[in-house]
Amino acid sequence: MPTESRKDLPNRRSIATVLLTMMTLLAASSGTGYGPPVWWAGIAAWLAGALLWPQLARTQQLIAALLAAIGLVAFGVTVMRGGQPAWIGLLTQNTALLGMLAAVSFLQLLAPDGSDTRLPRGKSALWRTALGVHLLGAVINLSAVFIMAERIGPNGKPGPEQTAILVRAFLAAALWSPFFAASAVALTYAPGANPLGLAATGATLAAVLLWLAVRDIVRSSADHGASFVGYPMHFAALRTPGVLALLVATGHWLLPEWSALSVISLASLLVVCVSTGLKQGPLAATRSICNHASQRLPHMAGEVVLFLSAGTFASGLRSLIDTGGIWMPFTGFGAAEAAIVLALMILLSVIGIHTVISIAMAAAWLAPLHPEPTLLALVFVQSWAIGLAAGPMSGIHLAIQGRLGIPAITLARANFRYCLQAYAVAVIWLAIVGIWLGAGLFPSWG
Repeated sequence: MPTESRKDLPNRRSIATVLLTMMTLLAASSGTGYGPPVWWAGIAAWLAGALLWPQLARTQQLIAALLAAIGLVAFGVTVMRGGQPAWIGLLTQNTALLGMLAAVSFLQLLAPDGSDTRLPRGKSALWRTALGVHLLGAVINLSAVFIMAERIGPNGKPGPEQTAILVRAFLAAALWSPFFAASAVALTYAPGANPLGLAATGATLAAVLLWLAVRDIVRSSADHGASFVGYPMHFAALRTPGVLALLVATGHWLLPEWSALSVISLASLLVVCVSTGLKQGPLAATRSICNHASQRLPHMAGEVVLFLSAGTFASGLRSLIDTGGIWMPFTGFGAAEAAIVLALMILLSVIGIHTVISIAMAAAWLAPLHPEPTLLALVFVQSWAIGLAAGPMSGIHLAIQGRLGIPAITLARANFRYCLQAYAVAVIWLAIVGIWLGAGLFPSWG
């Protein structure tokens, strides 16, 4: 049986690649209003997840099965209470999000190459590295961290200070980048949130967190960062992120009826096709894109199954909450409640609960309060930016441990002081944004 499974795996991966490609295109077109219903993409996602299930780690399978089981039990209890579950959520809850993540993964084809440049040193190099991984990571995601880590570290392994700034600055992009999973998740679970408003409020906080991240390393360094070896960033490397940001902003402005996730997906695919076509030629570019699809999309198995199971969990929980009977300590959702929810979500990250799960739980739990959507979305991206830095089981820490050999628990401990400072700043910013949005400052508890 194991031999059979190994032989069958390439076929499964090939079929899953086709299904995930269909999911990406169907989800993107659905959000424009001109494509088929998004549940078509949901069917493709579920079929791909079923095909890729055998390649998941045992732990991933258990987590996904548990989430889905809780969601289905919640659906069952809803029916027993006389409610009408929104079964369609099984096919629609996170489908557009998964399509966006698949589309954005193609941006890795545009990764910069700085291998022919000398490495800068000093405090300015620290700042350039922080800004570089922040801006590049905002577009090409985790690839930026590894590109820079393997370039600046001796023998491809960065030191503690180098790793810390890469992780902190990269995660800060979760606060505003439309190409980051955090923003997509936040917009999915806080329907009605203003994408540009979220990006503006998040970017302001991100600037402060970058300053905190650099300041913390400078203060803890024996020579105040004078010997820091950084990445050789150049203006040309930021050309693609700038074009993408301009395209997405223009798309939101010219086509407000299109969903934010569809605009991001289509802009990403357009830039990749045009850039690789101009650089490599049509035939070579087509081969590169097809190779990426066949190699990278099946590696999304963990993300696909996690988001589908989280969608089942959230849909079931929300249906159950709609029937009443769930304890709610708040009577409203303002800055004080947002600060408490953020603290709880960060603590869940510290003990190993994935941020996607805590966001799904919080969204369903708070839904009866009808929270101001942009404020709620801001809490979600803050929990991602700060919670993942503090969590030893976060994806970025585990990825660095697996690829660079740096223990995840060591990375999380090194970020403890920074995360406390970041949370304090985040609470202040929630109060300011809450007042600006008219959500209230003082608690409303009953």
